[in-house]
Amino acid sequence: MIKHSLGITLVGILLTAGVPAMGRTWTNAQGRTFEAEFVRLDGANVIFQVPGSRTFATPLVDLSVGDQMVLKKGAGTLAGLTPAVASTFNRAWPREVRLDGPVACKVVSEDRRTRKFVYESPAYRFTCDARVTDDALRNFSVMFETIRKYAQNMPLSLGGGRERLGKLDVLLFASAADYAKAGGPAGTAGCFVNGVVLVPMDSLGLKEGGTGFSLDSTKHNIVLVHELVHQLTPDAYMSPGALGWFSEGLAEYMAITPYNWGYFKPDIHGSVVKSYVTGTGANGLGGRALGTNLTVPRLRNFLLMPYGQFMGANGNYNYGMGLLLTHYFFHMEGGGKAFRITQFLKGLEAGQRGEASLAPLLGGGSYEKLEGEITAAWARLGVQIRFGG
Repeated sequence: MIKHSLGITLVGILLTAGVPAMGRTWTNAQGRTFEAEFVRLDGANVIFQVPGSRTFATPLVDLSVGDQMVLKKGAGTLAGLTPAVASTFNRAWPREVRLDGPVACKVVSEDRRTRKFVYESPAYRFTCDARVTDDALRNFSVMFETIRKYAQNMPLSLGGGRERLGKLDVLLFASAADYAKAGGPAGTAGCFVNGVVLVPMDSLGLKEGGTGFSLDSTKHNIVLVHELVHQLTPDAYMSPGALGWFSEGLAEYMAITPYNWGYFKPDIHGSVVKSYVTGTGANGLGGRALGTNLTVPRLRNFLLMPYGQFMGANGNYNYGMGLLLTHYFFHMEGGGKAFRITQFLKGLEAGQRGEASLAPLLGGGSYEKLEGEITAAWARLGVQIRFGG
């Protein structure tokens, strides 16, 4: 779930936790200036954040030559700068992703009086309102770092996420009430808000004890992985034409990938996807339980569905269908070469939006032809899809 507004409570938590926004005066090609925080380079665009936490994109070439050089070189004058990430589009799809060696975790600060506890792993900063034990910190740090490595190894140019002061921010809350107060939607196991993941401790499989929150081995929640994937997804991939079916389908795809202590095994053949979408999933992880006969909107309407509608009354159905579509483009279309989805994502990086961005997915054909291709591919795995119901 992507939440688009950053509440004042969350802003306060970030600032008081020692994670200040790195503002700067920028100049555009016409000589006009503006104040904003650099977020990341996203293809040919620069993503900025202004006071009040609104983000916007502008073409790099629309900035002054001096500012273009600063961004391209990653000059030290920008303490919060996230360098551009090399494309991974030409990589083969990973058959497995392993985290090599132990994960170094450290305590940055623990203050019981103010209820501010800050911990770090190599790529993440965890700001908590309760103490976390060493074993729990090590456990979820391994999971977070493995998810990031998984994203970086996929041939989708996902990059390393939106960092602040060199780390990805995660806010952890001892209670559902504190999570909700900070902006977390009621009844959710985590959410993504403008670059930050908010998580109740319970979603990490933690339980409260005398020395702080420790591991509860009976807990597992794929919703958390889903939200972490959103944090690692480029802003361009959350644009009209992709926001909804692709942004949520990608997060679902990675979240249901079989995982075991620093190890992901991608579901190339679709058996895990089928089990999750049509039934209750494997190994007790839950599922969408949509059955094997699906009736869905016409493909064009589904791909262009407004995000609010996507998340609405038929959200469970839409998430499942989004996962089936992303798996199709990742592993079924074109003999598993992922050519069309690669061209689609490159177009998003170049600034294409809405229906214009969808042209590569059609492969020169029509929406009706693509509907037939998707239907035939999933029918071979025992899932019947009827478009236009």
